[in-house]
Amino acid sequence: MSKAKLLLIALMLSGTVGAYAKYRTPEGLPPEISEHPLGRTYVAAHRGGYFGLQNVQRQFDATTAAGDADILEMDLHASSDGDVFVYHDDDLATKSTCHGEPRTLTSAQIRQCRLPAGDPLPRFEEVLAHAKGKHIFLDAEFKTVDVIAPAIALATRASMLDQVYFQTQGDRAKYAAARAVSKDVYLQYKATKDEDIDWVIAQHDSKLVVVEMNATFATGARIARLHQAGKRVSVNSWRYQMLEERLTASCDQAFRRGVDIAVTNNPASCSAQRDPRLYSTQRQALRDFLMRPNEKGDND
Repeated sequence: MSKAKLLLIALMLSGTVGAYAKYRTPEGLPPEISEHPLGRTYVAAHRGGYFGLQNVQRQFDATTAAGDADILEMDLHASSDGDVFVYHDDDLATKSTCHGEPRTLTSAQIRQCRLPAGDPLPRFEEVLAHAKGKHIFLDAEFKTVDVIAPAIALATRASMLDQVYFQTQGDRAKYAAARAVSKDVYLQYKATKDEDIDWVIAQHDSKLVVVEMNATFATGARIARLHQAGKRVSVNSWRYQMLEERLTASCDQAFRRGVDIAVTNNPASCSAQRDPRLYSTQRQALRDFLMRPNEKGDND
């Protein structure tokens, strides 16, 4: 073996030892971080299961049937005549056969659009009907203000307000618009600074049930503060190196810190990581290094 190869191996081993020292799993975590005051942890399937068919009804059904996820995460847009569709992007051209913003087309026009695998865009009314009575929650993001009223109306008419919560991101105008429509709908708000947490707590809103934070902002102290205020904490726990996440999710880090809801692209792996006994201390330390949060951890 050449000296160059020996040197490379030595450097790799020394780097691994350094990683164990720096990212070692803390021992004796305080109860407010290592335990979950609000009960069990939840796995949310990003767009219904990112590595399958994103935001597609048959993917929602398959994820629900598999039983690995507790929550289906999705995105909502309204048509020009007030129908509500599940779709992520602002332009239909990026992921469908149609063009333009969803709000510029009628419901009939959007029903003719097809996604890459030939599926139609799911109507939110149909998604609600498929989920009703099943052990699954829906986490639906208001992509625009004009989808708020019709989406809440659909959930109310379907008697699904106890099975759905809506994302307002960190947009207080969206939060106010949703509250103007209904005092009973469950909401999620995104906190990116401590002032946002102060604002959430000051609302004294028992139906503002979930606070989203990115992986680097969600410290144990902030999580504990929100728990004390009766809020659940959600973190997008996926990686943007997709090959890595196809092999293993990175939800264990979030769950160890006290996060209640881990949003993931790999629900089966994420669900298994709810068990803190899954990894030895040394193996966990290496995972913490390899799967450490990146700067894009707050993107959707």
